[in-house]
Amino acid sequence: MRKLFLLYNTVRYLKWQQIYFRLVRKLIKPKVREILQGSQPHRSNQWKHLTLYDEKINSELEACFLNYTKKLDLPADWNNELPSKLWVYNLHYFEDLLSNNAEERRNLHLEMLSSWIDENPVGYGNGWEPYPTSLRVVNILKAWLGGLELDEKMLSSVFTQACFLCNDLEKHLLGNHYFVNLKALLFVGVIFENEDLSQISEKGLISEIPEQILEDGANFELSPMYHSLMLVDLLDMLNLSRCYPTRISDQLAALFEENIAKMLTFMEAMAHSDGGLSFFNDSANGIAPIKAKIESYAEKLGFEINPLDLSKSQFIDNDKSGYICAIADGNKLLFDAAAIGPDYIPGHAHADTLSFELSIGAQRVFVNSGTSKYGLSSKRLIQRQTSSHNTIEVNGTSSTEVWSGFRVARRAKIVSRYAERNLNHDIVVEAAHDGYKSLFGGCIHTRKLTFGDNSLVVFDSLKGVFSHAKSRFYFHPDLIVSLEEGLLRVKGPTFILYSFLSGKVASLVDSFWYPEFGLEVPNKLLEVQLEESDLEIMFSWENR
Repeated sequence: MRKLFLLYNTVRYLKWQQIYFRLVRKLIKPKVREILQGSQPHRSNQWKHLTLYDEKINSELEACFLNYTKKLDLPADWNNELPSKLWVYNLHYFEDLLSNNAEERRNLHLEMLSSWIDENPVGYGNGWEPYPTSLRVVNILKAWLGGLELDEKMLSSVFTQACFLCNDLEKHLLGNHYFVNLKALLFVGVIFENEDLSQISEKGLISEIPEQILEDGANFELSPMYHSLMLVDLLDMLNLSRCYPTRISDQLAALFEENIAKMLTFMEAMAHSDGGLSFFNDSANGIAPIKAKIESYAEKLGFEINPLDLSKSQFIDNDKSGYICAIADGNKLLFDAAAIGPDYIPGHAHADTLSFELSIGAQRVFVNSGTSKYGLSSKRLIQRQTSSHNTIEVNGTSSTEVWSGFRVARRAKIVSRYAERNLNHDIVVEAAHDGYKSLFGGCIHTRKLTFGDNSLVVFDSLKGVFSHAKSRFYFHPDLIVSLEEGLLRVKGPTFILYSFLSGKVASLVDSFWYPEFGLEVPNKLLEVQLEESDLEIMFSWENR
């Protein structure tokens, strides 16, 4: 019975077209219905080229993806999923074409491209799945626009891949997958002057951009990592539109311009003071280009970068996405008062409602656990659960019912939220969710954070019935953390943080932080039991 409820609460949020196209994909297999004919495409000299990644494949054919390195054995490794399917996907992305010092490995890149074409027959294997196809097609064409010489065989293959993709669009998933499908068709349609591909892409993008980018600039899947990836997508397409201005409509080019500006603002608000990503929902370093690279790319295209003034006490309420950023005396607080994401595509959601992260100066202090892998492993499930985030877990369950690798059933909803500056000039943010409420009782979780120049007060209230609850606070691994006789002491490079926990049931345990895929770093976790319906904890710090 529980499995039926799980399935029902997962499927009932899907759009009808997602179900329809799942059936279509089972019944109809994609084919290539057009081959490249006529003259070769013209390369514009207006492309603003930028390398975005660290080296991924060296001259000895040692490939490093997701913090796992191995010597490539091709053609076998094109479909060897022993490291992981995501690792193999990364091999097919060909991001090394856009990596640092890529020019020095041009011969290697051309050899690998030729091998890929010869050793990956049309429609066979991981490389022809729509997501890696979309990324690879764009990366090849970006490298070509940046000076990589492609022969007729390679250009013809790119066109063939796009024509196959055109009949394999991920309309059953939508979200970021469908978006990169459309981006790939735009690149090929524009560069190869193919009206059919261009029209499919333009129509889709004009519909999807307002859907997937919220008014406050956030990507609607509410992951800082996917936000950065999508921002690069828009920068690439704007770059392309300026190279071939007569081949992209003014309406679509205007959408690029308008939304890039908003997304840059949101990225600035949601980044930590060290420039890295915050870890809400599926988010990890090392997948999207770093913030400084993205901003450099935006500047090349004429956008002005406006860093937040960290010396000014302020808060930014991104009310459309739900995230709140607060700054006090150079310190930064990020609070998740957001939905889990779009109801019909919550695959990258974590049960992290009302969690927060804090940096004191440039040093991260409180961190959500992060994401180190996809797939169906127990570690993947644990990383998505409430217990891996800086928030309250009630009755040993998650606020949102995450399951499998990318599934969500019952989900927490924000029922109230606000942000203000109080009479003491502290910033107060508060929100409540109903993730622990049910037809049979349960409770509403309300959290209020009061953020001052050198203090943070966390007040939690559970209104309703519950048997036990626990609040968790994960510390960055660079900190020295101790708990003795009720005194929590956290030593950072420029500060010491204290919390007096006498009279509370508190313990300090060993844990892990997962800042990148394939990486786990030991850290400390403070757990505090709720013995009553309310719990208040004050953290204060002083400079060393």
